[in-house]
Amino acid sequence: MCHPRINLSGPPIVNAVQLLERGGFRVWTYCATSEERPGALTEDLDGTRLIVSFGGDGTMLWTAQQAGPAGIPVLGVNAGRLGFLTQVQLGEEGAALQRWAEGKFTLQRRSLLEVRIGDRIFHALNDAMVDKGAEINFIRLEVSIDGLAVGRFDADGAIVSTATGSTAYGLSLGGPILHPEVEALVFMPLNPHSLFNRPVVIPERSRIAIRIPNAPSVLICDGQLSVGLPPGADVEIASGPTVQLVQFDRERNFFHLLRQKLRWGLPLIDGDEP
Repeated sequence: MCHPRINLSGPPIVNAVQLLERGGFRVWTYCATSEERPGALTEDLDGTRLIVSFGGDGTMLWTAQQAGPAGIPVLGVNAGRLGFLTQVQLGEEGAALQRWAEGKFTLQRRSLLEVRIGDRIFHALNDAMVDKGAEINFIRLEVSIDGLAVGRFDADGAIVSTATGSTAYGLSLGGPILHPEVEALVFMPLNPHSLFNRPVVIPERSRIAIRIPNAPSVLICDGQLSVGLPPGADVEIASGPTVQLVQFDRERNFFHLLRQKLRWGLPLIDGDEP
């Protein structure tokens, strides 16, 4: 599974395929496009033991949406810029796949969100957002959690993040950082017309209902437009299936990534880390 800018006939993909085929594995390749929708990989997933994602975090997010409901682990190979979710860098995939084939890996559970709009279902690894879209003014959202009224928000929208997504868009909105093993969700109104709204951390088992009574809006899952919403739309968000991410080294742990990718926990002046 690769980003559209990656050449399927290029050395990284060809070498990875040949390595696995020499080990007796059947290999298929797929190049996603920006117009991809849920279920695009359905016909290829039967009997698949591993999906390797070549690209950046966006490719990894889309791959996780497909792999999680199918119960297939994902190995992320970073060919993008940040690579917060990926496990190895491009060029290291051969050694990584060899270790996977030898069983020298662990699996880390990550929760996906399951978003329901009527009979339509969408999944997200990072976050699901109801946004005002092309509306100039803010929209009103009526929010409840587990059947209890939370409030009415005049805002640009609202976002629900997983622990994985707490270091993504939620971080830029001032939300808390959650360790990926914390079983929790974060609810945040987007630019609310209020001085007192703050993000709220809720149990992962919670069910969030968002109603937009008077204005059109859009649903965005993992940064990709999913569907337009008419006035009066009801959106239900809850924890859904999980996806298993292939892990190798304890050194490349969550706190290492925070330091390396986001410069969290580093001094103001660069120097030798003690």
